[in-house]
Amino acid sequence: MDILIKDALILTQDARRELVRGDILVQDGKIAKVGGSIRAKSEEKIDAKGKLAFPGLVNAHTHIPMSLFRGYAEGMHLHDWLEKKIWPAEAKLKPKHIRAGSMLSILEMVRSGTTCFNDMYVAHMDEMCKAVLETGIRASVGHALFDLVKKTDAKDELKKGTSLAEKWSGKSSLLKISMAPHAPYTCSDGLIRLAKDYARKKNLSFHMHISETRKEVFDSLREKGKRPIEYLDSLGALDSNTVLAHASWVTKRESALVGKAGASISHNPVANLKLATGGICPLHEYLEAGANVALGTDGTASNNCHNMLETMKFAQLMQSHLYWDPLRVSIQNIWDFATINGAKALGFNSGSISPGKEADIVLADLRSPNLCPLHDARNLLFSLHPGNITDAIIAGKPILREGKFVSLDEEKIIVEAQEAADDLVSS
Repeated sequence: MDILIKDALILTQDARRELVRGDILVQDGKIAKVGGSIRAKSEEKIDAKGKLAFPGLVNAHTHIPMSLFRGYAEGMHLHDWLEKKIWPAEAKLKPKHIRAGSMLSILEMVRSGTTCFNDMYVAHMDEMCKAVLETGIRASVGHALFDLVKKTDAKDELKKGTSLAEKWSGKSSLLKISMAPHAPYTCSDGLIRLAKDYARKKNLSFHMHISETRKEVFDSLREKGKRPIEYLDSLGALDSNTVLAHASWVTKRESALVGKAGASISHNPVANLKLATGGICPLHEYLEAGANVALGTDGTASNNCHNMLETMKFAQLMQSHLYWDPLRVSIQNIWDFATINGAKALGFNSGSISPGKEADIVLADLRSPNLCPLHDARNLLFSLHPGNITDAIIAGKPILREGKFVSLDEEKIIVEAQEAADDLVSS
């Protein structure tokens, strides 16, 4: 479908980070032209006068079926939260639960400006892949692998990830498959090596939790004689296809290892605050080291929402607080983390509104009280909220138009999610 978006204020996120007023021409799922007054025939024309156009946001770490656990396990320490509430409930998961939670989360993400996400989860991952293709969102998906917790053989556990890759890789340009060992404290060194070897062989992303808590760091030092990122480096698991979630409790040496490898981190500020993990992620050190910094929400059991707009605001405020300096990690840095850096981390040709890029575009209504007056559109990261989002286009296909989903039955998805959640926690 060819689409002509007219008269928008465009936060391009292009190489020059231009902010321009004009038009966007979308052809064959990609951005063909940007700026000025574009004259072209198109199947659909969108009047974007009074609207901000920006690249779809990339949620670089989450667990979307966990929307069914929103508000279920509150006020607990992380390891108790996992071991006493979340893991026992997840043991009851059926395909219908994964589908219902995935569909609900995708609705929420699109409504808050997210057009791409990076996920790992524990069961029935075919259902998540189906939900991605049915809704038209962009995603990188991996089967979370645990051999130490489940006391399974590393090679048998690996098959869950490789089977997903063999079944779904290449099915759609919207969907990538990753290898996703859960964390160093839940995976043996053998499983981590096997997963990374397979990812490298097949050119897949490698997605893993790391250094989320102080306990994890001290356990690693006691048991392995190395800090978690040092341990991963010793296993050869760090490279440009590696995405490390959280990575907050780290030293400058560790951030340097991430940067030297060209790896990515996904900072998840809201979830880390809610779970009281302490240790604010030192984004400036990562940037200085040359690491690729992205942002994520984590799952809704540990965040309660998939709102990347909120995540962007919290990320900037936390860094200003950490460094006593609002400029150490700038507003422009935050936009980069949420768009072009996230796309780079997952290997998608998106993240900016510039010719040749995938047409993942979000429109927000600037004629809203919370967005007026307008001085610099980049500053809106402090005031944008999901209610401002009117349109979302993914791979050149309208998914949300003037606040309504084009082909998804939002009411039905919400009803089915509530039923699935009730069934899950009461069974």
